Amino acid sequence: MRNGQDFRSAGEFTGALSAQSSHSGAIALLLLSLAVPSTLTIYLGDSKFYLARLVIIILLVPASLLLLRKGRRLVIADLFMTLASVWMIAAILIAGRYDSLSSVLAVFLEFWGGYVVARGFIFGRPAIEAYVDKLKPVVVIVVLAAMMDHVSGYLVLNSLIGPLVGVPLDPTPEYRAGLMRAMSVFPHPILYGTFCAAAGAVFLYARQWAFAVLSLFGCVLSMSSMPLLVFGIVIGVYGYDTVLNRYSWRWQLLVAIVAGFFAVIFVVTTHPTSWVIAHLTFDPSTGYFRQATWDRAFYNIGLSPLTGYGFDEIGTPVGREFFDNVSVDAVWLVLALRFGLPIVPLLLLANICSFYGGARKRRIRRTFGVYMNDLQTGFTLAIWVLMLAGLTVHYWNTLWLFWGVCLGIRAGFQEGYGAGRAGAASLLPRPYANANLKTAYRR
Repeated sequence: MRNGQDFRSAGEFTGALSAQSSHSGAIALLLLSLAVPSTLTIYLGDSKFYLARLVIIILLVPASLLLLRKGRRLVIADLFMTLASVWMIAAILIAGRYDSLSSVLAVFLEFWGGYVVARGFIFGRPAIEAYVDKLKPVVVIVVLAAMMDHVSGYLVLNSLIGPLVGVPLDPTPEYRAGLMRAMSVFPHPILYGTFCAAAGAVFLYARQWAFAVLSLFGCVLSMSSMPLLVFGIVIGVYGYDTVLNRYSWRWQLLVAIVAGFFAVIFVVTTHPTSWVIAHLTFDPSTGYFRQATWDRAFYNIGLSPLTGYGFDEIGTPVGREFFDNVSVDAVWLVLALRFGLPIVPLLLLANICSFYGGARKRRIRRTFGVYMNDLQTGFTLAIWVLMLAGLTVHYWNTLWLFWGVCLGIRAGFQEGYGAGRAGAASLLPRPYANANLKTAYRR
């Protein structure tokens, strides 16, 4: 069809956008719940909840109704996100690991529920602007909490929350290169640093310089290699994009450079995957530890490739080794170990399809003006931050939920761009809604 009128008419889609509010209340509730430590839990019957999980339960039904309302439409990322999430439950049922069912339902609710809530509420210009605005105080809160850790010399929130919930939470911090690793409101320093790196990518492209710098400072307080590394990549990509902004082929060139780099690694190294993992850290000792973890995880995945091990012990009872019992610091590996190999390509496709739309949609994007194009690039980089950092850390609780939210927001851009030029003005920020689309918000 012409003028981007896929699935629904562009006029119908534009009407849906115009009628939509910013949903600032729901967005504020969602984001502020991420700033409440997930260790602060409550029990409803036998089920354990933390605030962000409760918020997802509250918002899930109204978000679903918004997503299914007239004028909205589904995108391919919705399919792969649902398949990946449903497979987690299916793998448990196929393997007969019914004792793991409550745990997998919680993981499903956080990830798929966060995605659906974002798809429903954080869609269209007003909602995206509200998200960026509400993200600012959340970053301020988490960085201030990290500064409290550094000033006090111990993990402040752990020391306060432990007695409240009756769980012994260790207030003793970790150190790297003689510097404390802050945890802030998250259960581990690297989760806190990864959140700051993903938020910083959005702030950088939203031109919120002070909050981008604050996010970088938050990464430094975490003293975690991977968040600092991916934030450096984000800054490098931003500089590359700024210099070559006028050239439409810049992204194809960047992909070719990255692909060439990995092609060389696969040709000249004996164990390319292990080499990459070992060098994704500033500390060689942790790199080698991760390499050994990956090698043993590949072996265990081969023993149960279809359905994994659920939340049971990894590997076989006979011949269990040291690395069968250590923490696996990679979300991609943990998912494969728990739910089998099918979860990996499904989740990877959900991530890629949330931002890749092919050549036709790239042509459509150019009609929307620089502002929204920049924001969609920022959210794309936030997803890349989570994908890459996931090679060296497992996500759980709030950061796992946050990944689903980021995917839902970025998939919303795909839905918006699919409407084509007719809906462009509805997606521009208010000062530029009536401006020439080619000149609005010049760099």
